[in-house]
Amino acid sequence: MSGPWEIERRYLVRVDEALWDRLGAGTAYRQGYVRAEEPSVRIRIGEPRGPVLAVKSGRGLRRREVETVVTSEVAEALLAASEERVLRKTRWRIGPWELDRFQGPLEGLTLLEIELEHEDDPVPAPPAELRIWSEVTHDKRFIGSHLSAMTPEDQAALVSRVREEMEG
Repeated sequence: MSGPWEIERRYLVRVDEALWDRLGAGTAYRQGYVRAEEPSVRIRIGEPRGPVLAVKSGRGLRRREVETVVTSEVAEALLAASEERVLRKTRWRIGPWELDRFQGPLEGLTLLEIELEHEDDPVPAPPAELRIWSEVTHDKRFIGSHLSAMTPEDQAALVSRVREEMEG
């Protein structure tokens, strides 16, 4: 198991359409939330190391996180137990950054994340091709467990509001 703390910053970003082609296929993830309330219990399928079960608690920059790799059989059972609370996204690693592009009702939501060693570490410059619109580290609307607990209609409405704000 890894842990116990995750120090991560998240940003809403705008991505030029031409960049998606240059990035290539990325890695597809399915994230099911067996429990979306705190502490959240998530299964992620698509990790290179195998399916990862994670328990997370806390808000903002520093959150408690415990993870372990599980078998595919356990992962599929947990994903089924997640019912509708499943997020689909594609992730690209760009240097120290991770760029997530969501699918389904969250299509159009793109988040850039970086994990840090310490809370006061300086944040490196983001990839030049991306335009950071807003830091959302402290905004629970953009935490996976919260996104997964929303109805598809509410997810689509969030994306629509974010697009309007970014373009307005």
